[in-house]
Formats: sequence, C-alpha cells, structure tokens
Amino acid sequence: MRTILILNPESGDSPLAEVHGTAASHEEMILAALSVYGIEPEVWYTTPEDPGEGLASKAADEHADLVIAAGGDGTIHAVASGLIGTDSTIGIIPLGTMNNVAHSLSIPFTIDAACAIIAKGKTRTIDVGRINEQVFLESAGIGLEAALFPYLEEMKSFGVLATLRGVIRGLFTLFAYQRTKLKISFDEESFRSYQAIQVTICNAPFYGPHFRIVPDVLMDDGLLDVIIYRNYSKLEYILHAIAIWQGKRELRPKFIRRRVKSLRLKTDRPVEVQINGYSYGYTPAAITIAPGALKVRVPEENVIGLKIDLSSMANQRHKTTKRKRRGAATS
Repeated sequence: MRTILILNPESGDSPLAEVHGTAASHEEMILAALSVYGIEPEVWYTTPEDPGEGLASKAADEHADLVIAAGGDGTIHAVASGLIGTDSTIGIIPLGTMNNVAHSLSIPFTIDAACAIIAKGKTRTIDVGRINEQVFLESAGIGLEAALFPYLEEMKSFGVLATLRGVIRGLFTLFAYQRTKLKISFDEESFRSYQAIQVTICNAPFYGPHFRIVPDVLMDDGLLDVIIYRNYSKLEYILHAIAIWQGKRELRPKFIRRRVKSLRLKTDRPVEVQINGYSYGYTPAAITIAPGALKVRVPEENVIGLKIDLSSMANQRHKTTKRKRRGAATS
C-alpha cells in the first residue's frame, strides 16, 4: 500500500508548539507512531504556494492508496480538495487549533491515537459541499458570521493586544451590521424572500470556534443543513452565541432550518461569504452537495458526524458473542 504523508511544516510554529511540539518533532512522532503498524509513508511538505491541494492531487494521480494530512483544518481541507472523487483515502492527524474536521469525525487529537485510527480504523465516504467553485467540509456562511470570522482569526494570534483588537473590531462590526433582504431557492424551487442577519450552511457538526448549532448534522446523508437567522436582534444574536459556546443547541423560534441538496442565494447588496471559517467573497452564491465524494479513515464506530454503521455493530455483537462462548467453554 503506497502511503503519502502531507505535512504542514508551519504547524509547530504557533504558541501551541510548547504543548504539541514543533513541526520537526511532529514528523518524528508521526513516523514513529505509524511504524508500529508497519506503515512507512513518503513525506511531502506543504508550501505557501501549495497548501496541500496540488500535492494531494499529484498523490492521487500516482495512485497512492492512502494520503495522510497532518496539520490544522486549513491543511485538512486543502488535502481533501485534491482527493475528491478519487480512489485515494485521506487519513487525518489533527495538529491545529480548532481541528473541527477531526472533531466531527471523532478522530482523537493526539498523534498516537490518530495514527491508530489510520491503521486500524474503517474507511467511510463523506459528503463535500461546494459553493460556486470552492469546496468545503465544515460550513459556508453568509452574513454576520462571515463578517466576524476574520476577527476570530486575528484573536488566534494568542497575543493580548491581538485578542483585544479582535474583540473590539468584532463588537464594532456586530453592532454596526444590518439585517439583509435575501432570496433563496431550495432544490430548484421558486425563490423565497427572507429578512435575515445570517445564513449558515453546515456539512459537518462542528465549525468555526467549535460551534455546533444543531446536534444532528451528518457528513454522509447527502444533505446540507441550512439555518436562517431571520429577524434576529443584536442582543438575541449575542445570547445565541453564548448559548452555543455553552453547548446549548436548541433551535429558537426565529430559526428556519432546511435540509436540502442545493440552494441558490441572492441579496439586495453584496454580502460577505465565509467557507470553513475563512473569508471567501460576496454574494450571490450557488451551493450544492456532492454525496460520498471523499474517502476517509475514521473509528470503527460511534463517529459523531456519520450515520450509525449497522454492519460494524453487527460485527461487534458477533465478536462479543464468540468471546462469551469461548469463556463459557473454558469455565
């Protein structure tokens, strides 16, 4: 089995390096952890010019069976983008700050445990969202959250001044932001008009700063979960954000939720768009889902963002029954 490890050499350069180690130590630890299972990958490094998509596409063209992405969510998304629709499988070793993709797929945040999933886990297929020509695994958003996410990125600098500056800028943007008149067509239906401060389109349970708006978003159901924040006041929005951070996910009456395969969105003025927590551009937007477009290594069972695998449950029950029978026979 040909295996390629695509490593972000900058992943150890953040203030978290004291906790998680440097990029050089990451490579050593990953190779050591994989060697336990007889996996000896070729190591390729991302660059500012190619954060992973080109490398992953090259690996797929060369018929690599397994392409391991080691880095933060940005690296994971880039590598995944190069593997969509190919026979290559992505393995994930989360080395970032949020690690939303790994979290959504129940992949542990330690190198040894993540490598164990790659070696002993199961290959499943997941959906991939697409907005205009850009793909996403986590989410896309239109409106206020897209305007606020750049300041969340600024706060990741971990410096006191950077954090304070990000908070002040974010609050200024929040209170200055106005609700938008928008028109949305779901699954090629007629356009409907809404007054909303934000629209969030989820493919994965977790996105941004570990937001989880609704608990039952799945990455393998062939559907996008669309949440429309209609007629929200600024105070209601702040209270909602606090509730999400506290893990409270009940939908409020002003939410509209749709589960669709596609949507088209138009606004009366250009409105900010985010993809996977990064600024993308402005409306209009056409958004679709590609069901089962990416193969990924995940735990055998109990994956947060995937349907329950009945075959794995049956196999586990079979193994448990056999162990009980062997125990009864020897007693």
